[in-house]
Amino acid sequence: MNMFEKLKNKFLKNNFSLAVLSLIIAVIAWFYISMTQYPSVPKTIEHIPVSLDISGTSAGLNGLSVISCDVKDVTVELLGSRTQVGNLNNENLEAYIDAENVSNSGTKKLSIKIKSKSGINYEVKSVYPPSATIVLDKMDTREFSVTPQIPNISAVDDKEINIEELACEPSVVRITGPSAQLDKISKCFAVSKKEMNLSSSYVITSDEIQLFTEDNVRIDQSAFTFNNTNFNITVPVRTQKEVALSVKINAPDNFDKDKIKLNFSADSIILACNNSDTVIPDTLEIGTIYINELHPGFSKTFSINTSLENSEYINVSELETVNVTLDSENLAQKDLTIDQSRISISNVPDSSYDYKVLTQRLNITVIGSPESINAITAEDIVADINLLYINATTEHFNANVTFSCPTYDDVWVATNSKASIQCTKTEPATTEVPD
Repeated sequence: MNMFEKLKNKFLKNNFSLAVLSLIIAVIAWFYISMTQYPSVPKTIEHIPVSLDISGTSAGLNGLSVISCDVKDVTVELLGSRTQVGNLNNENLEAYIDAENVSNSGTKKLSIKIKSKSGINYEVKSVYPPSATIVLDKMDTREFSVTPQIPNISAVDDKEINIEELACEPSVVRITGPSAQLDKISKCFAVSKKEMNLSSSYVITSDEIQLFTEDNVRIDQSAFTFNNTNFNITVPVRTQKEVALSVKINAPDNFDKDKIKLNFSADSIILACNNSDTVIPDTLEIGTIYINELHPGFSKTFSINTSLENSEYINVSELETVNVTLDSENLAQKDLTIDQSRISISNVPDSSYDYKVLTQRLNITVIGSPESINAITAEDIVADINLLYINATTEHFNANVTFSCPTYDDVWVATNSKASIQCTKTEPATTEVPD
């Protein structure tokens, strides 16, 4: 290496050392000037979350909680030492509601303040927004009855869901929330949105709870917590059937009951049965009509509830009574007189008594088809007094007379008659003993 190259390398080496030294001196000078001439610098930090914790404040000590707040986060401009504020960000700063000097519930507009989580000193130049509108209220826990709802569940054709016995377990729920909001709750429903078509009873789990006011306005539930959100809903399914209505007509054996036409105010009723093994009949008999009751203008009301023969049957219709009337079209009537000689006595209860009809005649009305009524006479009527169930040992008594018309099967007597009977004790026969 010649002399020229040695001088060149030495010069470059000295210049690099000089450059490094100059840089160090510049940094020290900049730091000194910043610290002495500009001790505080501004810094803007965005998206600092607003804390809703007011515990320890006068509002918190009065049992109040923040129910809602219209500000989620704020932007703050700070002023402080460069070495201090340089370390601040939205993670080590906290924005909070100034709830001091607040003691009652309601909607308030309160200032938003900033504090450091790390103890760094700074000056707050501005907070945006500077305040928030909040709702304060006391938190409470109350118990409400739960009503099940199954809007999308139905039963197959011959079945019916017994809504009255629809139930859920548990039957109550405890709700925690703002007392003012709890005051609005009038109805609490455990709702299942499942779609099913059931043929037998079934238990399903609810999907959600729905709360409503007394005016059926749904309540926002975001401020509430529930001790339970799962309810078992029992869906009772029972057999049901539309059943025709009928009445029993008490008439003589030879009478053709099909000749009587009755009109019903309702022709059928819907019966249900919780026992799936029970067979529901095609016809329900709601009462008895005696033949002598039937006359033009006849009308009789029967109670459905008291005439159900089987306690397993449930009347699911709103029908409680049925009115039955006689169709008098194509009917005729005639008045006849029955003589004493044509009134007989049957089923004498005690042969040691003699029974005699004292009534001389009976006036009756017969009803039937025009052809039969035109031809019938008193000789066609059989009048009988049946003493089978009568304790007839008094000297005189009255007894019912029943009528029949063996000659015609479409004629009946529409008269309720009684006859006077004489009862006489018979003397026992004496036997002569020969000498």
